[in-house]
Amino acid sequence: MICIQTGIVSSRAKNQLSTPACFEAFPNARITLDCTEVWIEIPKSMSDQNLTYSSYKGRNTFKGLVGVAPNGSITYLSSLYPGSVSDKEIVKHSKVLQQMEPGDMVLADKGFLIHDLMPAGVSLNIPPFLYRPQFTKQQVLQTREIARARIHVERAIQRLKSFKILNLIPNHLRPFASMVFQVCGALTLLQRPIIAEVSDTLGATTSESFDSVQ
Repeated sequence: MICIQTGIVSSRAKNQLSTPACFEAFPNARITLDCTEVWIEIPKSMSDQNLTYSSYKGRNTFKGLVGVAPNGSITYLSSLYPGSVSDKEIVKHSKVLQQMEPGDMVLADKGFLIHDLMPAGVSLNIPPFLYRPQFTKQQVLQTREIARARIHVERAIQRLKSFKILNLIPNHLRPFASMVFQVCGALTLLQRPIIAEVSDTLGATTSESFDSVQ
C-alpha cells in the first residue's frame, strides 16, 4: 500500500485566531491527535488478513491518524495503515511531529505513549494514569480540562466517518483507500465549524467584512 501523508498543520499563531474557551488552559496547543479505524472487506490473502486484523475492533480494518486544530478543524490526515499497526508506529511513520516547533503542545489520549518521539521543546499533554486508589483533586481537574479539549477530535472523526464510502472499503478500492480517506477529510472543512463558539465568531467576522464593503 502506497503511503502518502497530507496536511500542513496550522501554526500556533493561526490557531490562536479562533481558539475556543475550552482551550484556554492550553494556549500553546498546536494539534490534538487520535487514530480511527475504517472497516474493510476481508482480504483474500491470508497474510493481508493477518496484517489488517485489528484486535481492538475484532475485524479487518485500516487505521489512520487524525490531527485536529483547537477550533475543531481537521488539519492533518495520514495515509491508512493496516489495522494491526500500533498508534505509536503510525505517529512515528507519519512524521507529523516533525512539523511541530519548540513551545508547541500536542494533546492526545493516554494510549499515545509517544513521549520519546516528541521533538525538543515540544510537550505532550495526555490524561494522567491512575497509580493510586483514586486521582488527586489536581489530577481530576487536569483530566476534565483535557477531556473538554479532546472531545472535539472525536467529534471531527465522527463527522469524517459520516461519509458512507468509509463504512466499508471493498477489496477493489483498497489501493485508493488512503485517497478516499483524505478526500473525505478535506470535505469536512467545507462544512460549518464543529464548535458553535467558532461558528459564531466566523459569522460575526463575515458580517463585519460585509458591512465594511457597503
